[in-house]
Amino acid sequence: MFGMSDNTSKPVKVLSYTLAVIGIAVLVMFIIPLFSGTLNTGSYFGFVIGGVTVLLGIFTPKLLNNTKKAVRYIFRAVLILYGVLVVYAITLSAFMVANMNDTPEKDGSRTVIVLGCQVRRDGPSLMLSRRIDAAYNYMSADTKADCIVSGGKGSNEHISEAEAMYEALVNDGISGDRITKEDKSSSTYENLLFSKQILEDSGKPLRIAIVTDGFHQWRARLQAESLGYDVKCVSAATPWYLVPVYWVREWFALSYLFVFGA
Repeated sequence: MFGMSDNTSKPVKVLSYTLAVIGIAVLVMFIIPLFSGTLNTGSYFGFVIGGVTVLLGIFTPKLLNNTKKAVRYIFRAVLILYGVLVVYAITLSAFMVANMNDTPEKDGSRTVIVLGCQVRRDGPSLMLSRRIDAAYNYMSADTKADCIVSGGKGSNEHISEAEAMYEALVNDGISGDRITKEDKSSSTYENLLFSKQILEDSGKPLRIAIVTDGFHQWRARLQAESLGYDVKCVSAATPWYLVPVYWVREWFALSYLFVFGA
């Protein structure tokens, strides 16, 4: 099994089985979200990494014991590349976690900006509902805080994301007088840019609490700070089975931001 002979060394066996188990676990984590209809860049990356890792596990003994030096060097180079990617992913994740837990004071000094997410025919999507819940909880605790709900109407949405969030918050008991709708944006950057105009027009300071999923907070914060905001974070709870695909997709989105900007 796994191309091992009786004289395969124990460290090679351990490496082989470890890679195979990790690969299978990764595939399972990224297959589960498919049952909820979630398929994105993070999904594809997970499938590729999971599949390649399983194959590496299966063929590790043969590759390490190959008589051709070139094959062994290529295999070791692949393992080194994996290591570099792991370090990069861990570094990004550390900053993502730090930002998702950077919560604001509750003294009415900050305007809440809720970033939009998909609206379905029957109402807000699960992720948008979680953001609405997080905004409601914060505004209930900080009764002086006002709110901007930000998100336009996509081609597959019957109402704007801002309208869906406004209706939900009002139905939950938040006064409509505390909520302003920004319904033209189509990206995180536009959410923040158009909301900035609303704050400036009303003479309010650019001190905000961003409500979005935890994985999204660091990127949203970087874009907000580039626009001159003072930022704190109110993180919505992402459904556990969606965390892997959206977390990994965020690695790509952050990398794009670092290279190309907003």
